[in-house]
Amino acid sequence: MNNNNKYSHHQARRQQLSKCIRATGLIIFGMLVLSVQESWYYSSSSSSSSSSSSSNYTPSNEVRKRANEEWANAKAYGAGGGEESGEHHSSFRYQFMHNHHQNSNHHSHSSDSEDPLDLRKRLKRALTARPPAFERALMEYVEKHKSATEVSKKDSENHKYIVYVSGGNDGYGNRLPGVAMAFLWALLTDRVLLVHWRDTFPNPASWGKLFQPGVEMDVDKLRDSLSDKILQYVPFGSSASCGNSNKKGSSSNSGCAMVVRDDYAKIASKDLNQQYPEKVLLFKSDDYAMPLLVNNENYKDQVKSLFNNKHANVFGHIARWLLTPSPKIQKTVDRTFESLGKYNFGMHLRMQKPMPAGGDKGVKVPDPEVFFKFARMRAEALGFPASDTVFYLASDDSRARDRATEYFSKRGLTVRFMEGIKFGNDGDRGSVESLQNAIAEMRVLSMCDEIVGSYGSSFSAVAASWGAITKYDIRADGSYWNTAWNEPCWRFASRGHNAAISDAASLPYHEGCHEGMSTFKDWQKSNWNKGKGL
Repeated sequence: MNNNNKYSHHQARRQQLSKCIRATGLIIFGMLVLSVQESWYYSSSSSSSSSSSSSNYTPSNEVRKRANEEWANAKAYGAGGGEESGEHHSSFRYQFMHNHHQNSNHHSHSSDSEDPLDLRKRLKRALTARPPAFERALMEYVEKHKSATEVSKKDSENHKYIVYVSGGNDGYGNRLPGVAMAFLWALLTDRVLLVHWRDTFPNPASWGKLFQPGVEMDVDKLRDSLSDKILQYVPFGSSASCGNSNKKGSSSNSGCAMVVRDDYAKIASKDLNQQYPEKVLLFKSDDYAMPLLVNNENYKDQVKSLFNNKHANVFGHIARWLLTPSPKIQKTVDRTFESLGKYNFGMHLRMQKPMPAGGDKGVKVPDPEVFFKFARMRAEALGFPASDTVFYLASDDSRARDRATEYFSKRGLTVRFMEGIKFGNDGDRGSVESLQNAIAEMRVLSMCDEIVGSYGSSFSAVAASWGAITKYDIRADGSYWNTAWNEPCWRFASRGHNAAISDAASLPYHEGCHEGMSTFKDWQKSNWNKGKGL
């Protein structure tokens, strides 16, 4: 009897368990059915939406595709997305972006949930990440530079040098492309770069007060470090020649040669070590002739290997090391960038550049509102939320600030400026602080998400390339021009110098980027200073 009760009890428990299993199975089955229905519903909605647009292309898909391609390319070369990614740690200071403005989860590669604006941020990080081959080349170069300038005068004789000689009155938009080209020349030909930063400004700023890449390059600071056998060819003060030899374009064994614009055609085709065997080269440039060097068949493959198999943004990669701002400038940059927003639209208005020389001098710019309207239009087209967007204005004229304040405040939009800027004729070049602020303005512009600049101004072109930005320019007649190549402008490409590299991919940009191309009949009438009585 007890055994029967025990059997009955076990049988009841088995029946209860069986019912629970069947109920659980029905619940799971029901959930699966609902999931399939929901998936079918969204799939149908997506198909309907897709058919109505007649194409699967969307801006976000295109941005996502580009970002993922650049990200994959960077990872393939070991870059891993720059210092902020945490996957690659540069041996050098890398101050390009600020973490508190990069809160998007840029490691996530979800194809459905990512915001296009976050993808744009990730794309910029990928584009500005230092290529690992270039990183290695920098490490080797630094060791070489230190052995030439920090060990002993005798050791300095074991190296060859290229000295960048700036024009005394050249603006920084003209100088910086030249010194970047000199640095790449040094890398490719195993030379050491020195900088002769000449100024005819009332109170000049030395190279070290502007840039500190981690090694001393200023020839004036290296007089006690270099052998007299080197110093005899190195210019100091206002000099811009090879000591007493003053040879121009020399290929003799004199020990020094000057490379000026008339010699540039050689840069595009010659083995530069054979063409210039001299111990010291003086490279004078107020232009961006880099296309000649990167398209030279003797160095083309080497350049590509340094920069992730690309020629685009060579200047930018070099600038993000060579043009490391001095601590004072970096402090100004940090303070200014802290005042900006999540999305930043940079505007550069060059209002006082006197072009062309002779005749009725003036500046080829339309009303400032043309810049403001374009920036606002472009920001809205990109989907920048007004509450998270700041329009940053860099200009050489205080009246442009007044007009910007009026325009943006009326529309409930935010515009910001750098503090401490002084204004004068063609900007202000009258003090060290003003010259440092010019570099700071350029740097902040480079950190923006977008840039609209003054057509033909090398200042905004350099800022855009520094930040890997393909900028827009406003022409003198108020029309817009997209640069399509994020490099500084090679001004003399349109003056016959392009023949040496007639099939270079970048030539269409360089042939059309110079301010002379914007001249049209009676352009002076569009001069906002004259036409508006301001």
